[in-house]
Amino acid sequence: MKYRILGKTGLNVSVIGIGSWQLSGPMRLNSKADGFPDPGRAKVINLIRSCGDLGINFIDTAELYGDGEGESRVGEAIRNRRDKWILSTKFGMRKGSNGERIENVRPNVIRQSIESSLKRLQTDYIDIYLYHSPPDVNLIGEGQQILEALKQEGKLRFYGISTDSPKVLSHMVEQQAVDVAMFAQSLIRQPSSMLNLVKEYNLGSIIRGSLAAGQLSGKYFHQVPQLSSQDARNSYPYPWRRYAVYEQFLPPGVSMTAFALRYLLDFETTHTIVLGGKSIENYREALTTLKLSPLAPDIHKALARIRATMKFQDRGLRLIRRLGYPLNRLAKL
Repeated sequence: MKYRILGKTGLNVSVIGIGSWQLSGPMRLNSKADGFPDPGRAKVINLIRSCGDLGINFIDTAELYGDGEGESRVGEAIRNRRDKWILSTKFGMRKGSNGERIENVRPNVIRQSIESSLKRLQTDYIDIYLYHSPPDVNLIGEGQQILEALKQEGKLRFYGISTDSPKVLSHMVEQQAVDVAMFAQSLIRQPSSMLNLVKEYNLGSIIRGSLAAGQLSGKYFHQVPQLSSQDARNSYPYPWRRYAVYEQFLPPGVSMTAFALRYLLDFETTHTIVLGGKSIENYREALTTLKLSPLAPDIHKALARIRATMKFQDRGLRLIRRLGYPLNRLAKL
């Protein structure tokens, strides 16, 4: 395993971490299932412990995942091994009494949220505590006072936000209210403004979306996945097959997953990448990237050209979508 320092926190984190959304039990997005079958509590606990045996020491969860079941499973998995793990969880997004999603990160919910998370996680402290949705810019200071109080009480070590908005992160930075940022980055998504903020302010970075909901795994380059009508991914116009263009860059014996992760590890702003693996085999495959050398500069330039072309294509797809073209036809393009 390889480790990197998580920005200003000084925490030593494995470059590959665990994302627990898909391990947390049933989830719904916009009244549709998220498409991930529940592996079951026992299998999830065993998977997390097996990842720990591989040297992985970073895990991320949230109070929303499985309506708290995600944190509960993580807590059981790392119980009696707490000192071996860097634990991150998120607050401010949860399930309502009628199954609706509630977003509330107002300062008055922070203490109650962390106390509930600590109980489910079976721990006295959380290493990294993240906003799960953007706070009101006028309430960032008040929220920070509460987070700092919790820090003094030993209930958290560092805090930050999960967001893809440079504007939101800039507000947090301006008020010195962020240690760590979680955001999406991949071969097809280059969040330059976010990366600049991470570098300039020495923020810890947690990269999610590295395989773009499985689009960059290589599994669907030549066969579009058959998704149920209740799968949330049907709500997005995923042009699965176009990503086969990346196969030309794969050295013999190297998987698409390993290549996609190697690309991200070439950035000094990448500290840890959380994956949505559902089996230990997924994580073993991911760890093969550690045997690869950094990509050559000409490869990075070629990948940037491809990304620019796809961005142009995406604009066209969004236009078609607004015009009402059937999404199920777009998925077959």
